[in-house]
Amino acid sequence: AGFFSVYFHKTAPQDRSFTITGQKYAYDPPVIHVNEGDRVRILLVAKDVTHGFYLEGYDLDARARPMDPSFWARRPSTKEDYHEVQEVNFVANRNGKFRYRCSQTCGYMHPFMQGELIVEPNYLFPTSIGLSLGLVVGLLWSFRRTTPGGK
Repeated sequence: AGFFSVYFHKTAPQDRSFTITGQKYAYDPPVIHVNEGDRVRILLVAKDVTHGFYLEGYDLDARARPMDPSFWARRPSTKEDYHEVQEVNFVANRNGKFRYRCSQTCGYMHPFMQGELIVEPNYLFPTSIGLSLGLVVGLLWSFRRTTPGGK
């Protein structure tokens, strides 16, 4: 194991589950945070009218009707039709911010019904080094202010 494989070790992927509720004209939760490599499971619930869920960058489109525990999903790039599913699963294999939006016209504020999936890199070493350096600088700065030569 070389330097990079030991010190830039990624955390093990986790299984992450979210229930996303669509209601005129917002998603709850509006922002989802996961780590790169996590396996994401989404249940979609519509509270008032039929709502869609299109996740940019991941080729996922789904729609849910109110009072219906199942929903329909498809991968638009394959040109397949919607099929009934109990959940949507994917691996968050790219870090960045990905918008999700309603893909079924649900009313006059429909274009503003959006949320965000944030996929963060999951390197432990750079984060721990940054936090450690910040702590050391903060302690030195604090010590400098409390010593008789500091102002």
